[in-house]
Amino acid sequence: MMQKQQVISGFAAVFMLMGLLAACGSDDPTPTSPSAEPTATPDAFTAQWAELIEAAQAEGKLVMALSGSDSRTGRFAYEDFEREFGIEITASSGSGSDNVNRILAERSRGVYTVDITTASGGSLERLRAAGGYTEVGPLLIHPEVIDRSTGWYFPDVIWADQDHKYVMSDSLTIGEIGSIWYNSDNVTQEELGLITNYWDLTKPEFKGRMAMRAMNNPGGKSVIARLWLTPGLGPEFLDAIHRDTDIALVDAEGDRELAEGVANGKWDFGIFGGSRDFVALQNLQLPVRDLSLQKIVGTLSTEFGGAVGVMDQAPNPNAAKLFVNWWYSKAGQTSDVESTSSYGPLGSVSLRSDVTLGTFPNSMRGVLDDIPKWRAEGTLDEHLVSFVQDDEWFATREKTEVFFNDLYKELGYDAYVNYGL
Repeated sequence: MMQKQQVISGFAAVFMLMGLLAACGSDDPTPTSPSAEPTATPDAFTAQWAELIEAAQAEGKLVMALSGSDSRTGRFAYEDFEREFGIEITASSGSGSDNVNRILAERSRGVYTVDITTASGGSLERLRAAGGYTEVGPLLIHPEVIDRSTGWYFPDVIWADQDHKYVMSDSLTIGEIGSIWYNSDNVTQEELGLITNYWDLTKPEFKGRMAMRAMNNPGGKSVIARLWLTPGLGPEFLDAIHRDTDIALVDAEGDRELAEGVANGKWDFGIFGGSRDFVALQNLQLPVRDLSLQKIVGTLSTEFGGAVGVMDQAPNPNAAKLFVNWWYSKAGQTSDVESTSSYGPLGSVSLRSDVTLGTFPNSMRGVLDDIPKWRAEGTLDEHLVSFVQDDEWFATREKTEVFFNDLYKELGYDAYVNYGL
């Protein structure tokens, strides 16, 4: 396993790979593209596509198990699919973890009710380990999905699962390693000036004034892995932020509690939580502000994400095959961006370069424009630390859960210890 000091910019690695491929071909033994043969001619695809649509329409429906965020933000995209193909989508809401629990319980009894799941992170890995997915490569027939030489930011597939064959990444997040929100009535500009990197949060001036989500939730959170793997931070920083600051904890899923606590002055800073609830309160003219909107704290991170997987023994296999081809096409990704954008600013862009950026923040659009310049200067890794969901990523998520449970037990955060009591 790589040490955290060996984490490199995934962007740099990908672009170096692009150059090597152009010069001499790739000798990487790990497949980086779907195991499907490209359609020979457009005419052949047209016939295949029409046949697939007809077969899917004969099934007439598609059953999806959604993650919590997709339950909220994906609705309009799924309606686009229904309108275009005349196939009814039945989508279960609730958390990704709850849906995976239900799917695995059903499958233990030989019951198969779900065609597509949008589980991610730990939930995705539980399904993968249980053999719940069908390989996506053989299902792909759409030229826009198979041929990645145009219309994509990168020419190779970036996978979201450990086996590199079930779930393809479809998005790229650009942002801070972890967000820092503060109460603008209580925190002065002079105090903000003291924060130029994440270690500055451990200064005496901020002791007893911060809160964050508990970091030992099952499967971990992306921000935890980023903080753990970023050079110069890692377990030493995470230990210090807990030991040296008298930090308050909220539940691991307590984004709303964290945001409301900062807004009403219970805490002056809310760190490393999700930003959606903070943004909602800011839009209500409450005194919460994002420090990183005023200045970038530390290094920007990039993270690849993806969650759409076709279930093994799907009850509507043709509808599932049609959906996954549509989802990764220009039409599907456009619908996804437009649907998600309707709920507020995006923190990510589609990996398709031929679709709208939606409400991706203007402050981050410049980063996309600067990537070619940083590549030419050889300074890309000074600006971006990229996280790919590889073996180290998943091992880190498991390691941090144990690390924080031990730490919380030692420090007396008994309410947040979820084993060994």
